[in-house]
Amino acid sequence: MTLPHRELSSPAMDPTGGASQGTNLILHGGQITVPVSISPQRDKEPTLRLGLFNALLLLGTGLIPNGDVRAQPLSVPPSETSSLSTRPRLLEDEWRAELPDRGIDIEAWLTQFYQGAVAGDGSRQWQYGGKGDLFVTFNGEKLGLWPGLSIAAHLELLYGDGANAMGNRVLLPVNTALAFPRLGGSDQDLSIVVSQAFSERVSVSFGKFNMLDVLANTPLLGGGGTTTFMNTALAAPITGVTPPYLVGANLTIRTDPIIWTAFVYDPRNAQDSDVLTDPFSEGMTGMLSATIPYQIAGRSGFFGARAIYNNKETTDLGDVPGLVLPQGSSQFIGTRKGSWFVGASFQQYLVQNPGNPLEGWGIFGQVGISDGNPNPIEWSAILGIGGTSFLPGRNLDRWGVGYFRYSLSSDLRDGLASIGVELRDEQGIEAFYNAAVTPWFSVTADLQVVRPAVSDASTAVTAAVRTKIAF
Repeated sequence: MTLPHRELSSPAMDPTGGASQGTNLILHGGQITVPVSISPQRDKEPTLRLGLFNALLLLGTGLIPNGDVRAQPLSVPPSETSSLSTRPRLLEDEWRAELPDRGIDIEAWLTQFYQGAVAGDGSRQWQYGGKGDLFVTFNGEKLGLWPGLSIAAHLELLYGDGANAMGNRVLLPVNTALAFPRLGGSDQDLSIVVSQAFSERVSVSFGKFNMLDVLANTPLLGGGGTTTFMNTALAAPITGVTPPYLVGANLTIRTDPIIWTAFVYDPRNAQDSDVLTDPFSEGMTGMLSATIPYQIAGRSGFFGARAIYNNKETTDLGDVPGLVLPQGSSQFIGTRKGSWFVGASFQQYLVQNPGNPLEGWGIFGQVGISDGNPNPIEWSAILGIGGTSFLPGRNLDRWGVGYFRYSLSSDLRDGLASIGVELRDEQGIEAFYNAAVTPWFSVTADLQVVRPAVSDASTAVTAAVRTKIAF
């Protein structure tokens, strides 16, 4: 992931426990320079590991597009919207119900998190934070423009703290909703996408995309960190070549039996204002995906494949040891141009309600491989099971259990091993149960067990309670 210019400082500790000179990690459009000046009598290892750990996280977070721009909640019959306990949203008044007929649809969510470490490195103090989401969609035809036009805006606001900064030494954020847009240096962001459907089979979209929205509609796995899984490895699977916010355009063509999507976008994170004012100045990313829906014994599923390539010039991971050499050595750090990723995914319902295809549960999986340099993620795999509740009468509940494994670049591992920093695959398991107290208010219990990528880090066990209100 390419982030806007951001400086991160972390103090190193000498053997006596005193703070030594800090290490500044500066990111400039994908080129990383780490000026370090450390006295030889002091212990460099804590600073180097923390700085490189942050670098890996910022380099490696790119999201895979898959699905529609908005996640749709399970529906509740209109006759049941009058009661507070059965209405789909807390503020379900007459004026709200009339807005879609006038061409405006408004959704608002407040998601709160209380999360902390049960075991592993770092602090045991639990953190409280939250995220507000406001979605506004305009229907062009109903507003007096032309058929097929729609404009979707998403404003997100973060507050408080999360378990992502508790020193557990995991590579991937344990709380996706509180990681973005914060990793880009801001607690707020606005995305706007303009779409035009030419027919039921052909549509185009362009603008600034929030890729968590794109991912959130996947039936079994989706949720964007606010409804289902919380760990980024599962909530927003990583490619290393797609930023969390991007400027671009896509074309979707629905044929029988394949749905084709072509996507062209700027490889940089669109939280950087330069991406909006000077798009594609540092390269371009192209993605082609194919999705094949199918049914087995009347239960729906899909198989998807995608290929992504960009021509951006990025740091050569084989030269990463140069990042921790004395100031001025950055001139020896090389670059590579171009990076690719290919992946495949599937989902299959094992139990499905014939009357409502969104109700049911099943299995899902995904695998991906990349060039491994400059992409810091060489290969990845996830596998899990989940969906709506298997308990009678709890059709609005969600549950899931997922396993993930991310393998870092061999060039990166070898380079860091030469300076005494050993890395391994990061892998873990997450389980959650999301109980719908009412259709508009839910409470989730979540547990994650992660073996961090840093080889001498302890297994991190993180627990969380999450609540979500749909206004």
